[in-house]
Amino acid sequence: MQFDESLHTESLVYSSPRMFERRQRVMEVTRELIAECGHDGFNMRELCRRAKVAPQTVYKAFESKERLVALSIRQNFQLQAERLAYHYEAESIEGVVERLVVSDRNIRAVKAYAVGIVSIFFSQTADTDLRVAASYHITSTLQPWLNTLRQQGCIRRGVLSESLCDAMVSLLFGVALEWARGVVDDEEFLFSKLECLFAYACGATRGKGQKEISRYLTDLLNRKELVSAIITQVDAG
Repeated sequence: MQFDESLHTESLVYSSPRMFERRQRVMEVTRELIAECGHDGFNMRELCRRAKVAPQTVYKAFESKERLVALSIRQNFQLQAERLAYHYEAESIEGVVERLVVSDRNIRAVKAYAVGIVSIFFSQTADTDLRVAASYHITSTLQPWLNTLRQQGCIRRGVLSESLCDAMVSLLFGVALEWARGVVDDEEFLFSKLECLFAYACGATRGKGQKEISRYLTDLLNRKELVSAIITQVDAG
């Protein structure tokens, strides 16, 4: 799935501090409602009541409910990214693990909101741009690594990079759905995601890339030092 870059690059600089404060308040309340109701239960009237703004003001600023929700999700991802410093390059398998570990810590700290994002991804009524916005964080985590594997000739012939990334995103959201339902507990959530990711990646890769992924998968299943070392480093800050 391709992300609508206009949602990602749109300037959040406004003509006055008052307008900036009002739009920030609208997006904060939007995230509160995502946590409480998901997408299908999201109500613009309730948003306007809580944010203390008129409906026409919201539609003039954001055009539609879908665009408002997508911008709110994107802004939250940006705010998180600005606060983080990683030890490993995004293009490496260690970088992917580290970013998923950090994401796991953040998700568990705001579980209701995370469950709301999962509900958007699986919603039958959310439009494509909104579903892509919900998955943007995971997609941006995987793409640099997959692009590097492609450049190194480690992706199997016939496997398209975009389709591979989409499939992996869907797998990770599938695990997140089981977590949201309580089938996967908090302690196993991260390991379940990594296991699905690496098992799928092993089938889609070849050569040295596959060997490295297989090494991480074996380590993960045996709960040995590779993944644990990255987790320890993240927890230590």
